[in-house]
Amino acid sequence: MMNNAALPLLVRYEDAFNANDADSMNALFWEDSTFVNFGGGLVIGRGELLVKQRLVFAPGGPLHEVSVAYQHEVTIELTPTVAQMVARQRTRDSVDPTRDPMHGVIILTAELRDGEWRIRTGQNTPVSTG
Repeated sequence: MMNNAALPLLVRYEDAFNANDADSMNALFWEDSTFVNFGGGLVIGRGELLVKQRLVFAPGGPLHEVSVAYQHEVTIELTPTVAQMVARQRTRDSVDPTRDPMHGVIILTAELRDGEWRIRTGQNTPVSTG
């Protein structure tokens, strides 16, 4: 049976995003994480990621006051301590999904260390609205 122990990370990620809480979001990542953001930029390490997260969530930043919802699509257990979650990202309460600028597919690879699940790698890929 599939172990979905890492799935609460996706809920916590959504909560942090919608609160524009860069520090809470960053705490979900391991120090040696990597992330490819929605614009295709590669971010290496939790410290660099925090700088980017604070920038985008700050007043005037591109994600300030943006609210999203993640629809879990699948979790794949790669090993007993590594799981990959795939979810659809949408603007919360989007009226027209075909024109949603936040429509994307996010892949989070979580790793279990010392009894705790955190994100080791992630990629957020925009889905064409055209």
